[in-house]
Amino acid sequence: MNPFVEYFKSHGETSEPGCYGESLSRLPGDIEELCRIVQGLIIHPGWISDYRASIPEDRVYSELQARTVVEILDTVQHLQGGSLAEARPPELRAVGTSRNSALLLCSILRTQNIAARLRCGFAPYVREGRFEDHWICEYWSDADKYWVRVDPQLDALRCQAFAVDFDPQDVPIDAYLYAGEVWVMCRRGRVDPDLCGNSDLRGLGFIKGNIVRDILALNKVEAMPWDSGWGIVGGGFSKDVERSQLSYIDRLARCSANSLVHLAHSFFADDERIRFPGGWDLSMAPTLRQLMDDPDCGGII
Repeated sequence: MNPFVEYFKSHGETSEPGCYGESLSRLPGDIEELCRIVQGLIIHPGWISDYRASIPEDRVYSELQARTVVEILDTVQHLQGGSLAEARPPELRAVGTSRNSALLLCSILRTQNIAARLRCGFAPYVREGRFEDHWICEYWSDADKYWVRVDPQLDALRCQAFAVDFDPQDVPIDAYLYAGEVWVMCRRGRVDPDLCGNSDLRGLGFIKGNIVRDILALNKVEAMPWDSGWGIVGGGFSKDVERSQLSYIDRLARCSANSLVHLAHSFFADDERIRFPGGWDLSMAPTLRQLMDDPDCGGII
């Protein structure tokens, strides 16, 4: 029995479904069907118009703050009650980033006793010529003995828009890159850091933040994409990285790139540079509205 596979069968604070546990356990076990369900409950803020929906800005900001699965599903049920297996009209879906879609799928799988985890990294297929900030979900296949990468956001419309030529329920290893992999490629001169990021935010500083978020995810701490302001990510979304940090981040990157769960646990337990002071204190995380009001922030969704 692989202890790390067993570890990812149980919930962390953000994936814990609470009162929705029974509902999630009754959902189908087929991964394609589960992705369809997630797609019918969550809509990305940048794609609202693509689905011919209209959602007030206040709703967008409010719903993007959902840190936990319970908060996501509370929004879903508030907008339209009923079975979670029933797709909502686009304007009645909860607004969420790729992190929220991946988290919901991860929560469903863990509730069904399937090992699952989030990964934070970059997708070359979202925007041509760029490595776009993106989250996916992985689950352990007992039959095939490997972690299967799933992008639950990629419905037929998004696959067409992005010209996706692979199975979104089994994303190839070269189609999605963990944050640490991108860092290594940049450090070796194979990728321009200015092509890596999201909207106006890019560069080694941005990649550094995603490395930390990926290591946190390997500890079942599924951070928000804009969580910053502590330890090694104290510089927020700055483009560059101090030279004195490079060797340390190289170590973090190798941990992320190679999915070294035992080392990720060691970093999380012993190194305050990747944690909020005193541990994972969610009250210290800045809100999206606060960050968007910061002129130095730029677009981060």
